[in-house]
Amino acid sequence: MALFSKSSKASARKNKGESDIEQLEPEPVEEAVRYSLEEHCDQLVGMVQPLAPFGMSLIDAWEHTLCEDIKSYSDVPPVAIAEIDGYAVRAADIMTTDMGYPPVLLLRDAPHQVVTQSTEAEGTVSFIAGGEAVWVQAGEQLPENADTVLASWQVVQSDSGQHLTIVVRAAPGDWVRPPQVEAADGALLMSAGTVLDDRCSALLAAAGFDRVMVRPRTRVAVVQVTDPPHETRLASGRAGGVGMHLINGACRADSATIWRTEIDLTDPDAARESISDELIRSDMVITIGGLNEEEADPRLVDLLNNMGDVNVVDVDMRPGQKQGFGLIGDDNLPLVMLPGDPTAALVSYHAFARPVLRRLMGVEPYAHEPILCYAERDFDAEVGVVQLVPCRLRQHGNRYLASEITPRCHSWLTTLATANGLVMLPPNRPRVFTGEAMGCWLLGDGPIAG
Repeated sequence: MALFSKSSKASARKNKGESDIEQLEPEPVEEAVRYSLEEHCDQLVGMVQPLAPFGMSLIDAWEHTLCEDIKSYSDVPPVAIAEIDGYAVRAADIMTTDMGYPPVLLLRDAPHQVVTQSTEAEGTVSFIAGGEAVWVQAGEQLPENADTVLASWQVVQSDSGQHLTIVVRAAPGDWVRPPQVEAADGALLMSAGTVLDDRCSALLAAAGFDRVMVRPRTRVAVVQVTDPPHETRLASGRAGGVGMHLINGACRADSATIWRTEIDLTDPDAARESISDELIRSDMVITIGGLNEEEADPRLVDLLNNMGDVNVVDVDMRPGQKQGFGLIGDDNLPLVMLPGDPTAALVSYHAFARPVLRRLMGVEPYAHEPILCYAERDFDAEVGVVQLVPCRLRQHGNRYLASEITPRCHSWLTTLATANGLVMLPPNRPRVFTGEAMGCWLLGDGPIAG
């Protein structure tokens, strides 16, 4: 795929100083190349590499991506630990009583102590004898031969306070955190590529880690393209900045850090300066507007090409047939151009901008992995292109059913607000009938109602 190629013959003429009116042999007209959705996505992802990792405090690394395998330095826990306040006992003493008679244990004030002397260590070992129980607190090490803890509601203490009767069934190992249950010395705790959440962070903290190597959140400059003389017509009665709010929210949902700005195509110098200011603190640029199903605004393309290399290509998808992308700035930051129409912008974001963002963060899979759903009603399709349709998914038994919210001849924000998925209509047939299987991208990670 010829990405950022310039016309070699035109450049040669310019270098030789040939006249623009010189008679030249007509060049053959090349047919416009069209790419599939997958081809274009693969190309964009192939343009970038994951951001360089750095060390970060574990408490600040939430939602960042690990860049290394993390192995435990020691056993976690190193010894058997009581999980609640209760009575430490031996499982053999609570499982061997006669049928119909609850186990009764002798309650001791403290475990027995014995002094050990060996070549490895010297010290005092605590233990309990058969038929005995001893009070322990949550987080306390169990006596040497205790393997079960009884909660206070599982026993009844005698009037003398010397015996415990077990009144609620107990099983061996109850309320005990055994040695190495969370990590063994040298065992893999977490793999590179894991996105840290609250639970992962808790496990690493328990193993004694306070810093980790992670990739930073992708810093995205979201650029709203405006054209004041035509804003009334383009807004179509809506308040301005719809695209900015839409893509800002989508990027934040994908854990990006957002910088926002607007550019006015009627003032290219100011527009270039505004984008240049954002390049200093960004890893990626997304423009919104200046692009529709038929063409890209030449003023926008010229502006961006003066800052790097930008291409506009045709993709076999709808909405979002025209797609712009490139590398701009001194650091060759990836640029993804999104259409101004809200539905087309959202579809294009999930098809192309989101995979680039995730590639920079080192999070796999880069592209959406479609789930299987079934048409609740017939879907009309367009042969030759993949159509991504905002839909409403609902669970019915062990299936997801998808239905179109409004006809595709409309682009209403109420449709996007209601949708929880983007159905992918296949390009090789004019209709998908009720009950037939389709692929679908989920929007968000919330539960799907029945």
